[in-house]
Amino acid sequence: MTAYTGPATVITSTDEHTAEVVLVITEHRDGLKEWGGSLRVQDEASAWAIFNDDHVKLRIGDSEGMFVPSTVDLDAAGLEIQGSGPAPFGE
Repeated sequence: MTAYTGPATVITSTDEHTAEVVLVITEHRDGLKEWGGSLRVQDEASAWAIFNDDHVKLRIGDSEGMFVPSTVDLDAAGLEIQGSGPAPFGE
C-alpha cells in the first residue's frame, strides 16, 4: 500500500482549490490497483463546487489524476474521493 498525505490542488471545470489530502493506493490480490481517500478544502463553497463538478482532477506536484467525489461533509469542508485512472502520486 502506497500513501500520500499533504498538499494538493483540486481542479474543477471553472476553478482551482487548495486542499489537504490523505490518499492511499491499494493493490488487490489479482494485481489491480485503486486509489482514493479524503480531502479538505478551504470552505463549504469550495467543497460544494468540487462535489457538484463532473470532471475534477487532483494535482500533486507535476502529476494529475481524475477522481469522483463520493461523499461530502460541508460542515468540515471535506470530501471522500475515489480515483479514476492512474494516481497522481506514488508511482
